[in-house]
Amino acid sequence: MGATSIILICLFFLAVNIPCIAIAWLGSKYIGELGRFPSKTAAIQMSLCLKLVVIEVASFTFILMLFKALSPDVETGV
Repeated sequence: MGATSIILICLFFLAVNIPCIAIAWLGSKYIGELGRFPSKTAAIQMSLCLKLVVIEVASFTFILMLFKALSPDVETGV
């Protein structure tokens, strides 16, 4: 039982931290671009928006798949 819990912790750690690292990397690129081109703020924000949406949807989907894979299948009968 101990090994199963460690695997669950590691999977959840990856599911949360990989998107956080990706967003931090995008944020550092964003700050650098704003420093070089302050007049193009709106264009830089719009280029970043789609990337953030893709990362968030992918991470939510991975966490949902992890939950569905690890939760027991219970038939609810009325």
